Amino acid sequence: MTGAMYAAVAGLRAHMSALNVIGQNISNVNTNAYKATRYTFLEALYTTVRGGSNGSAQLGGKNPAQMGYGASIGTIDLDMSTKNYTPTGRTTDVMIDGDGFLIVGNKGQTFTSTEDLKNMYLTRHGDLAFDNQGYLTDGMGNVVYGFMSVENPIYAAQFVDEKGDPVTPPTLTNEALTKDNVGKFYLNKDGELVQIVNKGTEDNPVLETKVIDQYTPHPVLTAIRLPMAGTGAMTQKQTIKVPDPNKPGDTIDKEVLVEKYSKGQPIYAHYDAASGTIVDATEDADVSGRIEPDSVSIDENTGRITCTAGGKAVVIGTIAIAKVQNPNGVTHVNGRYYQALEGAGDVSLNAVGGSVLNTDDPDSPFYVAPADATQAAQKANGEIPVGTPGSTKFISGGLESSGTDLANEISNMIMIQRGYQANTRIVTVTDSMLEELVNMKR
Repeated sequence: MTGAMYAAVAGLRAHMSALNVIGQNISNVNTNAYKATRYTFLEALYTTVRGGSNGSAQLGGKNPAQMGYGASIGTIDLDMSTKNYTPTGRTTDVMIDGDGFLIVGNKGQTFTSTEDLKNMYLTRHGDLAFDNQGYLTDGMGNVVYGFMSVENPIYAAQFVDEKGDPVTPPTLTNEALTKDNVGKFYLNKDGELVQIVNKGTEDNPVLETKVIDQYTPHPVLTAIRLPMAGTGAMTQKQTIKVPDPNKPGDTIDKEVLVEKYSKGQPIYAHYDAASGTIVDATEDADVSGRIEPDSVSIDENTGRITCTAGGKAVVIGTIAIAKVQNPNGVTHVNGRYYQALEGAGDVSLNAVGGSVLNTDDPDSPFYVAPADATQAAQKANGEIPVGTPGSTKFISGGLESSGTDLANEISNMIMIQRGYQANTRIVTVTDSMLEELVNMKR
């Protein structure tokens, strides 16, 4: 009879643990990006009273007789599926629509492989903002990691000649849109650098222009921060053409001093090949802190962060996404944060919409063809593979709502309460039977 008592006590413990899970879910019904947990019960240890047999030529088989000792909590599972969108009106708030996590942590982290991502915090809570030092942080002060914008080498190459002197690309005209000019660069009517590309075939060309951005994300993962701001104090010599006073209609060269970095102008970070990291422009420029953005926006299809500073658009960088093989297997480590520990599987680094390409990709602006045709192109130092997280995208201006289904939790609470109540009845009934046993001698 005491076995029933033990089973009931085990059932009471299991139902109390289940109630703890329900209480946690209900208490976070309004916690943004909270991921609800689900419990399952597990049968406890069995004792075999009589073994089973398969039977023989004369006798039939019989089933084993076993007695259990109650229940316990079997699993407590996370539900990492995407929940509803909650608008906040803050342009730097983002919700991840699909699989994946933001990567956050301390400043100055470097990465040699995707294994290093397992040491970082992962979160779905996208309450982001730039702090007083210009770093993009979440609401808890951890720095958000991604891909910083640096000067596009393809763009820069079109504004210097073979000697390194400054030149201006030709202006795009209707006459320039010919098959012979495919691959050449021009300035369009808006002053943008464009390249003529053929979207059709050699026999049936479909000519279009592709805009070449001056700044583009570099695939080395780093802490996202604002570019440095120029003071306007640094000058450099530059040769310009001026009218010849002695020969009307002609020009002569004149050397003048011009500001290299105008006041408040963004001075972008650059990739340092020696360290394999993205370095702020502090040594080769006269800077005064970081730029002061007037407004900030995040592109939903690429994760690209842009701002306006001094009336000019500034491309800051691109937010990275980490994906794990088993999202429900991540481990809670601190409130809203997770880590991809045992059970989560491998971690991959991604950029929404394929907006960031590795340097060994021929479509990357940083691609350098190998000298030997038999060799493969090499990634830059400090670079780990960057993929595309499928259909995952960002929704800006809001956060992900809580994953708690209140109606479901309340109904589960009622069932757990009744289960707990039933187990207490087993305790009281067993106690009554033991009392009768004790009183048999009277």
